[in-house]
Amino acid sequence: MSVTASIWFFAVPFAIAAAIPGPAQAAMLGQVVARGARSTLPFIGGMVMGNALWLLVATLGLAALALRFEYLFIAVKWLGVAFILFIAWKLWSNNTAQPQEPPQRSASRGLLAGALLTLSNPKAVVFFGAVLPHAFDLTTLSWSEVIFITALGVGIDLSIQLAYLLAGARLKRAIQSPRAMRRLNRTSAGVMTGCAGWMAISR
Repeated sequence: MSVTASIWFFAVPFAIAAAIPGPAQAAMLGQVVARGARSTLPFIGGMVMGNALWLLVATLGLAALALRFEYLFIAVKWLGVAFILFIAWKLWSNNTAQPQEPPQRSASRGLLAGALLTLSNPKAVVFFGAVLPHAFDLTTLSWSEVIFITALGVGIDLSIQLAYLLAGARLKRAIQSPRAMRRLNRTSAGVMTGCAGWMAISR
């Protein structure tokens, strides 16, 4: 079976998995609330790049090797938990009665933050390692096919995360009063704290 003939066995499960809200989406929506949609684009880029790296690792058949270095993932995971809690604290303590322009952040820091969150979840490589063998014969893939699969994954992931971004931007525009904005900030902070707790206890 050719790559193009079996691509749906990969694309559909991946799209569904990418669309399910998780800690990365909660953190991204928190960024939209705190900094605005445009400033969140590098963060999304980092998220997508992290998933692309996991996809490439699984496609090249290195999933088992990557999972052997679990101690590295544990360290990255706790960095991700700390980052999410930091964002949650910033949202909770934000003074909506006297709105201020959010501090500027470089695109490289946004990319790094987004990639850190995605790479802190080794379950992504487990997912790809489970789905890809059902869609493709990984022992016969050419480099052009590997690049095609990775590019497809990037396109699917980016489209879904941009949809989340647009939804978050519309929600922020719809809420104008300081009281409503404070409720949104604190609700987002609570969701992100819960996601950080889930990341902390999950394996």
